[in-house]
Amino acid sequence: MRGRAIGLVLLGVGAFLLAGALAVRLFLEPALVKLPLDQTASPTARGTGIDFFSIADQEQLEGLEADVRQKVQGDPSSEAAGDDVAVWNFGSTITSTDGTVLNAGTYRVCIDRRTAQAADCDVDQVDEEDVDITGLTLTFPFGTEKKDYDIFNSTTKKAWPATFEAVEDMEGLEVYRFEVSIPETVVRSLEVPAAFAGSDEDGTVMADVVYSNERTIWVEPTSGVIVTSEEDPNTVLRGPDDTTGATILAGHFAGSDQTIADGVERAKDIRGQITMVKTVLPLVMAGLGLVLLVLGALLVARRARAGAHRGDDEHTDTREVAQV
Repeated sequence: MRGRAIGLVLLGVGAFLLAGALAVRLFLEPALVKLPLDQTASPTARGTGIDFFSIADQEQLEGLEADVRQKVQGDPSSEAAGDDVAVWNFGSTITSTDGTVLNAGTYRVCIDRRTAQAADCDVDQVDEEDVDITGLTLTFPFGTEKKDYDIFNSTTKKAWPATFEAVEDMEGLEVYRFEVSIPETVVRSLEVPAAFAGSDEDGTVMADVVYSNERTIWVEPTSGVIVTSEEDPNTVLRGPDDTTGATILAGHFAGSDQTIADGVERAKDIRGQITMVKTVLPLVMAGLGLVLLVLGALLVARRARAGAHRGDDEHTDTREVAQV
C-alpha cells in the first residue's frame, strides 16, 4: 500500500511539473521577457578627425577630438508607461577636448516592451519638439533576426533601414552587424551670411542644412542589446546655388573600450536571464516531471502486480482447503 501511495504522489508531482513547464512558456515568459520601465545606461564614445564650424568665432575648425557622453533613462512614472509600453529618455553631448560643446540633443520615446518598436503615444519628442517616432530606437528586439530593420534617426526625424550584414565575434560574444546608410538629407533651412554657404554674394542667403551618415551597429541577438556602434555623420551648409559652405559637424565617432565591455556584460546578463526563463527552466521542469511520471507509474504498476499475485495465492489456498 505504501509503494502505491508513493507512486501516486510521484505521478501527481510529475504532472504538476509538466504543467508548470508549459505555464512558464505560456504565462511567465511573456510577463518577464520584456523591456524594463526603469532602464538606465551611460555609454560613451570618442570622436576623432572632427570638423566643426564655430559660429562664435566664424571659423572652420578641423581635426578636433571630442568625448561623447550619452544617457538612457527610463521614466516609469510617465502616464504613457505601463505593462506594454516603456518611456525612455535619451540625451547626448559632444564636447571637444578644450571643453567646447560641439553638439547636444535629446529625445523621448515610447517603446513597445516586447517588440522594441516605437509605440504610438503623446510624449514622443526630439529636442522638446513633438515628433512621430517610428521604427527601432535605443534597442533591438528580443530574438533579433538576420534581416533588415528600420531604425529611427533623431537628426532627420525619420527611420532608415538597418541592413543585416554579418555575424561577428566581439570579446567572445556573438553579435550581428547592421549598417545604416543615410544619404544627403535636408534637415532644415536657415538664413546665414552668404560666405557661410560658400557664396560670393554679400549679405545673407537662405541655406539648407544637409545631413548624411554611415552608421554601424553591433547587436547581441538574444537580448537585442546594442553592444556598441560607430558612425561618420556629416552636416554641411548648402547655398541656394548648390554651393557647399561650412561643415557644421563631421567626424568619426566610436564607442569607447569601456562602453564595449559594459555592453558585452549587459548583453550576456540579459541573454542569461532570457535563456533561463525560455529554455532552462521549462526543460528542467519538463525533464524532472517526465522522470517522476515514469517512476510513479512503475511503482503503481508494481504494486498492482503484487496485489494480483497475492489474490491468486489466496484463491489457490482456499480451493485446496475445500478439497481436503
